[in-house]
Amino acid sequence: MRILFGYANGVCRDFVQNHLLDDLSKIQVMTASTLGQCIELTGDAKDIDVVALDLNMPDMKGVQGLSRMRGALPNEVPVALMGHTLDPQQMRDALRLGAAGFLPYSMTSDALLSALRLMASGEIFIPVSVAEHVQIAKPSTAKDTFLSKREREVLDGLLSGHSNKQIAERIGLSEVTIKYHLKSLRSKLGARNRTHAALRAIELGIG
Repeated sequence: MRILFGYANGVCRDFVQNHLLDDLSKIQVMTASTLGQCIELTGDAKDIDVVALDLNMPDMKGVQGLSRMRGALPNEVPVALMGHTLDPQQMRDALRLGAAGFLPYSMTSDALLSALRLMASGEIFIPVSVAEHVQIAKPSTAKDTFLSKREREVLDGLLSGHSNKQIAERIGLSEVTIKYHLKSLRSKLGARNRTHAALRAIELGIG
């Protein structure tokens, strides 16, 4: 797995080095200290599996820097944010701008690697502390009438950052059934994968 990290300070550098030092035989790490440098390094984008950006980089301008990074990458390359914390509104804004997740500095090494692999496989990673508040409130409209009750439940789990197994346990169905509903959900939303389905739902105002 090849990861591009963009970080501006020692806290984030230590976070990356301390958590990934023992796993350098399994992963390749590229680093940059500004968003601009990260974008310059995307000439090898075909080989990058995940990009993780420190919110404190001077040219990030908060979550808005995501748009610039996303514009320099193929759609299938996930981009995550890193930082001490991210409030629910920032997380919602980040998802709208194409973020694949958020990596808090408080993560353990195992959790960080699992999250990176999860996002590299096309999933969204949102810490539980953020996910439980990140649901987007919306008025009831005709936009979501084409989704079945089960598809709505699967979508809710998807937007909360849950895996298929977690969604299955949450609503009392098998993983096979969840995959069936997810396939139908992706088809109705015109989405390529789970991450794109979540973003499409937010764009359509049904997330």
